[in-house]
Amino acid sequence: MSQDAIVRKYRSEDREVVREISWNTADKGRTVDLYFHDHEAVADFLMRYYTDWEPQSLWVAECDGIVVGYLTGCLDTHRCDRVIARKIVPAAVLGAIRRGALWRAETYRLLAAFIKTAWAGGRPRPDLNKYPAHLHINLRQGFRGWGLGRQLIEHFRRQVLEQSIRGIHLVAWGENEGGRRFFETMGFRLLGEQPLILPEGRGYKRTLTVIYGWTKED
Repeated sequence: MSQDAIVRKYRSEDREVVREISWNTADKGRTVDLYFHDHEAVADFLMRYYTDWEPQSLWVAECDGIVVGYLTGCLDTHRCDRVIARKIVPAAVLGAIRRGALWRAETYRLLAAFIKTAWAGGRPRPDLNKYPAHLHINLRQGFRGWGLGRQLIEHFRRQVLEQSIRGIHLVAWGENEGGRRFFETMGFRLLGEQPLILPEGRGYKRTLTVIYGWTKED
């Protein structure tokens, strides 16, 4: 690893770069353009809660002064869910409509995939009494395997322990074998799997999301 690669707390001036990383890496390290081209809407859904409501739990990885990844942490998932439902989703949807989302076929295909996922029973949900905190981690291609992911998780886990919070959960792609091995080496254990339906070509494909959890007793 470069001696100039560090992990630090998020700063407000990092906002645009972490939003860009979010949509550019959200599909197992790849851009979300295969499913949806409104990058602003995707970044709002993925990042706005963490940058605007809980920035104190957001960590970034920096190499030679450039942000190359992040960990979005949340200490209270119930609060996060309320803010997303009441504040973020309505604003993001209206913004997408203003940018022409209703005129793009990909919008309806993605909406149909969400409905199919819900119909198949896919809504990952751990026991929030045991795992009230959550995290999501993304690194740019080329910066994985440097130990930055491990550092990001260790910093957030220390923050969770300092707040006397019992446990953390995360949701990952079932197909991401490397990511799953990484979380398991970090002490997270598999809690369950849920179906996920995504657009593919003119049809849809069935895959999985997986839920991992860690507690201070583990």
